[in-house]
Amino acid sequence: MKTPLALSLVLALAFASACAPKVDDPADVQAIKQSVETFAKAMNAGDAEGLVSVMTEKTIYADNHFPVVVGRSAVKQMYDAQFGMFTAAFQAPVDEVRVVGDVAVSRGTWTITLTPKAAGLAPITDAGSWMAISSRQPDGTWKWDSLVPNSNRPMPGATADGADEQAIAKIEQDWAAGMVKGDMAALESNLAKEWTLSEDGQVTTRAQALGAFKSGAYKLESAALRDLRVFVVGDAAVATMLVDTKGTFMGKPVPPTSRSTDFFVRRDGRWQAVSTQNTTVKQ
Repeated sequence: MKTPLALSLVLALAFASACAPKVDDPADVQAIKQSVETFAKAMNAGDAEGLVSVMTEKTIYADNHFPVVVGRSAVKQMYDAQFGMFTAAFQAPVDEVRVVGDVAVSRGTWTITLTPKAAGLAPITDAGSWMAISSRQPDGTWKWDSLVPNSNRPMPGATADGADEQAIAKIEQDWAAGMVKGDMAALESNLAKEWTLSEDGQVTTRAQALGAFKSGAYKLESAALRDLRVFVVGDAAVATMLVDTKGTFMGKPVPPTSRSTDFFVRRDGRWQAVSTQNTTVKQ
């Protein structure tokens, strides 16, 4: 009785072992690495068709700088547009590949330099990490189910720690408060010497604007900012917002709501406005 039972256990273990999925099979690992190499070569050749050859119509492409794109055709369309404007120098070394049966996870890093085809424009560089999930297709090939490239650079128009954006946002809030309080020191410190105001087609100089506040010709009871957004590029920045105001200029009511755009430059370590454009929002 013992011998048949032992034999049954051995056969059961052997069958379970035979049915277990392969883990990190060298051929599968190499196939995944080859798919990454195919993608990189196509990127450098400006070949969008070759680039998406490792994808399916269900592939999810999730770049942290852009909206998620789904499907080989959509990804190809995105890269056709890119290759029309830039040539690429791209590298994507593989750090790790893990394969269990018909599913694989791979990861690595990437660097890219995009050189504009239009003359006179500077190249764009970026770098980061990537992760891909792949699956074995019915024909035995491997295709990517999802690709997640993450840049380690800040979003365009955003600084790494957000300090400049916060500084400019504070200037805008202090500026609005200073106009209500008639704080000339605050107003003068925020405005560069060449600052001008363009409001509904009328241009006002710094001296004229400050003079209007000093004389009392321009009086504000309140000024509230809405939808404030700050975009920073090096030592230049743009802030856009809606401004709700209550007050008078030369005895006449000022527009209650304006769309305002302020242009800033950084000088001697601090930000100053060099131009403001206001457009009245029609009620």
